[in-house]
Amino acid sequence: MADMAHEPQVIADPARIGVIDLARGFAVLGILVINVTTMAGPGIAATTPNWHGHAAPGDWVTFLLTWLFFEGKMRALFATLFGVSLALFLDRGDEHRRAFEQVRRMLWLAVFGYFHFLLFWWGDILFSYAIAGMIALLFRDLAPMRLIGLGMAIFVVVSFFAATEVWGMIEASHAVVAGTAGPEQARWVADFGLAVRAGVEARMAEYAMPFARAIAWRLNEHPGFPLTMAAQAVFEALPLMLCGMGLARSGFFTGGWSRRALWRIAGTGMIVGLGWYGAMFAYEASQGFALVPVSWLAFRFGMIGRFAMVAGYLALIVLAAPAILRGAIGQRVAAAGRMAFSNYLGSTVVMTFLLHGWGLNLAAREYGHATLMLFVLGGWVAILFWSQSWLARFGIGPLEYAWRQLAGMGIRTAKPQAKG
Repeated sequence: MADMAHEPQVIADPARIGVIDLARGFAVLGILVINVTTMAGPGIAATTPNWHGHAAPGDWVTFLLTWLFFEGKMRALFATLFGVSLALFLDRGDEHRRAFEQVRRMLWLAVFGYFHFLLFWWGDILFSYAIAGMIALLFRDLAPMRLIGLGMAIFVVVSFFAATEVWGMIEASHAVVAGTAGPEQARWVADFGLAVRAGVEARMAEYAMPFARAIAWRLNEHPGFPLTMAAQAVFEALPLMLCGMGLARSGFFTGGWSRRALWRIAGTGMIVGLGWYGAMFAYEASQGFALVPVSWLAFRFGMIGRFAMVAGYLALIVLAAPAILRGAIGQRVAAAGRMAFSNYLGSTVVMTFLLHGWGLNLAAREYGHATLMLFVLGGWVAILFWSQSWLARFGIGPLEYAWRQLAGMGIRTAKPQAKG
């Protein structure tokens, strides 16, 4: 950070900063890799390919790659970029008017997020981001490096408490695997396993329901699920958003950081992140992928690894963006990023139609991770082709347009994108 070239400055409209669009594009493509596993299976499918008991060797190889490079990282990348956009919007024009606009924008995002959950799928992140975004607004006057420092400090504290909260359960599971568990530990782990299996059965039954019945089930059984999820997710999303705000204002995406600093961040972030997740995978393997570590390790112990890899990914994207954006594929990825909101929700609609009972119900076949990557490749092709074509004609994504109109922000940044 000492290698920054100059002090913060107000940056141009986010839709015109190609590197940010590119980063969002990679995030919206990457998050589908993990989301599809939890649209085809329960939440635990993101942390083990053998949740159904018949994972093939190819599923384990696919899982290891997605575990190392995608699990949690794309969600964290989205949160960081959300903070980037928040800062860029705030830094244009009157600060107080912009802050009020952003509150309205977050409230409508929460509405979108709730209906995303209610109509289609439990794994929505928008509701949590709306809450975290409104909290982040309280820190909008901090200097860039203080925003980054505060975000990092909160992240470390949250990581510590998240890990210690489930440490007793991890110890009990370890003792059961080692054959040294006492009666109370054994009962604790056994009850946890029964609860997980019951949850898997309930989730798969939900996925098989027709559209109206699934909505009624979610309303009756889990009407407040987005709030429950946000109570945990906000603590990871908020510090990442603060870091994103600081990065945007420090010139991280616009040449304000030296290449030496970027390479240092990229190298350190990737080494720490891959090492962290590699160590967690090795531990899970040593425990025979028991349900307790599979259920808790990534979410409660993986935060530092995710933070490191997001920093590494962003630095690599900034370094490579000039070359990538010159190519046709890079332009398509950037177009996907300009329509990240539409692509995120659109991916849910398409994939749940393919996998759930309101559509083709392919999840009933309990596809392995390797096969699910075919769904991902198909989704990537669709996103890359439709995004650029849509922007060339309309200049803004359909849900981005609706969101702006509902939030009373108008269409100030839409500009048709040239084909290429």
